[in-house]
Amino acid sequence: MKERCENHQKCMQMIQAVLDGSASPAEMEHFKLHMDDCLPCIEGYKLEKSIKDALQVKMEKKCCPQSTVIDIRSKIGLGLLILGFLFVEVKLYHLLFSC
Repeated sequence: MKERCENHQKCMQMIQAVLDGSASPAEMEHFKLHMDDCLPCIEGYKLEKSIKDALQVKMEKKCCPQSTVIDIRSKIGLGLLILGFLFVEVKLYHLLFSC
């Protein structure tokens, strides 16, 4: 078993991807093969997994009230509308006043 990982930073990124479920099938396969013989990565995986598990136990999942969801969506929509108007104004300004 390896005592030192020559790609530790990259391996830790892969461990994060595996733990959060965003790793591709190829990354998962590489992870499984590599984990069998790399002590620093095994320890890193165990630490990251225990932190994730502890946070999930401590965190309480609550639903957001529907009124809050509607309020946030309307503010985002209004912001996008204002941004659209500003974009049109800038375009008109450039058309009218640039030579």
